[in-house]
Amino acid sequence: MLKYRNWFLVPLVLVAAAVFFVLDPEKSPLFPKCPFYILTGWYCPGCGSQRAVHSFLHGRFDDVIAYNFLVFPAALLILYHYAHRWLNRFLGWKLPDILYLRNTPSVILAVVLIFWIARNIPVTPFTWLSP
Repeated sequence: MLKYRNWFLVPLVLVAAAVFFVLDPEKSPLFPKCPFYILTGWYCPGCGSQRAVHSFLHGRFDDVIAYNFLVFPAALLILYHYAHRWLNRFLGWKLPDILYLRNTPSVILAVVLIFWIARNIPVTPFTWLSP
């Protein structure tokens, strides 16, 4: 039973992907605006993620980077987390699950905090990080 614990996520992810594919977060009232941005006027690390996912599903990868640069590394990390299990099981590989390494939470937190601060600095190289 424990080995099938995440299978219920598959239909949820597929429905969410269909909604993000069909509806544009910039135009649809279904998608909420960022409360942190509304209250403070500053971008949070997640600002632009909805638009980035929509662009990703439509194959506009340059827009994904423009909306939220962290979506690509996050997607790759999630993909690796699930793919390494299958690669280890079916191909006999011994890939580690990098999400469960001791320093991984600290590294992820540091990257997110640096990104959060950098995207709110109103100087030219940093403004490229804002959505």
